[in-house]
Amino acid sequence: MTNLISLNLDDNQIVDISPLANLSDLIGLTLNENFVVDLSALADLTNLTGLQLDANAVVDVSPLANLTRLTWLSLGDNQITDISPLTNLRELTLLDLGTNQITDVSPLENLTSLTELNLDNNAIADPSPLAGLTNLRTLDLGHTQTMDISPLASLTNLDGLILNANSITDVSPLANLTDLSFLTLNENQVTDISPLADLTDLISLSLSNNQIEDASSLANLSNLQELWLEDNPLGDRTCPVQPEAICRF
Repeated sequence: MTNLISLNLDDNQIVDISPLANLSDLIGLTLNENFVVDLSALADLTNLTGLQLDANAVVDVSPLANLTRLTWLSLGDNQITDISPLTNLRELTLLDLGTNQITDVSPLENLTSLTELNLDNNAIADPSPLAGLTNLRTLDLGHTQTMDISPLASLTNLDGLILNANSITDVSPLANLTDLSFLTLNENQVTDISPLADLTDLISLSLSNNQIEDASSLANLSNLQELWLEDNPLGDRTCPVQPEAICRF
């Protein structure tokens, strides 16, 4: 067993992972949907490049601090508050921290290899430490209490951006994110969408549940295949782009 390089133990009732401590050849380990709290058994598995621990009861991620070969780490749906032990995992390209109790994302500011980052369902009021993560292609900041998205203006490689259910009023920081093909801003307080007028690579745009009265500024978004405008106080419910069938009011 000590020669194992990949192990999937999803959806069992595992609490104690100490028997894994000697599997030093492991490259990939998946432990989603268990009852794992203590990660100390993983501290010496320094060959790991991929680790999934979604839907457990993890609080302390410090045992992962020396797993510097990780390129893929998923810790969604746990009870994590402090992510500072992850600050040196600079090979990470994918990091999922959705549905935790994180408020401070400054430990991520040096993880410049990241291309995909999920932080949804946390209490991150200040996303400014993310401004230097310019290799990001996908970012999820939905349900994070984010109001000021100006730090995102530098993330010009973004292809997908999720900002649902925040308190955003000003979308002008998104004006230069011209690589975006997927943008969702449902359940915010947006009134003026004219800053989105030049995002001509957009294929899907979701703006439901805002305060938008005029959508005519979207007329040049000719690549759109989906446009969601439900629950807005629109004066004119004519679809601003063709074909009109892509609009949802």
